[in-house]
Amino acid sequence: MSESFAWDFVAELVSDCLKCCAEDSDDSTSKITYSGAILEVCMRKLVFYPEIVGFIEEEKDRFPSVKVQYLFNSPPKLIMLDDAGQHKETIRIDNWKREHILQFLKEKVKRTSAY
Repeated sequence: MSESFAWDFVAELVSDCLKCCAEDSDDSTSKITYSGAILEVCMRKLVFYPEIVGFIEEEKDRFPSVKVQYLFNSPPKLIMLDDAGQHKETIRIDNWKREHILQFLKEKVKRTSAY
C-alpha cells in the first residue's frame, strides 16, 4: 500500500466520522430529536464501564423517556426511538464519559416536564 493511498484512506475515514458531530451546524441531521431512547448494555460487563454505571445510578432519572435494558453480551449503546417507539438509530457509547451521555441526551431526546 502506498503512503499516499494510506493517507487518502485515513482522511476519508476522518471526514466520514466527522459528519455526525459537526457543532453549530445548520444541517438537518444536527437538529434531529427523538422521543426516547433505550440504553442497552450487558449487566455482566457493566464493571468495565464506570461512566455508564454512574449515569444509570445518578443521572438516568432526569430522563424519564430513557429506559435501561440489560441484554446479555451487548456492548453499551443508545437505541434512539421515534414518536411511535420505533428504533431509528443505534449509537455505541462504549468510551463515552457521563457528561457526554448527558449532553447528547439533552440535545437529542425531546424534553418532558420532568427535566
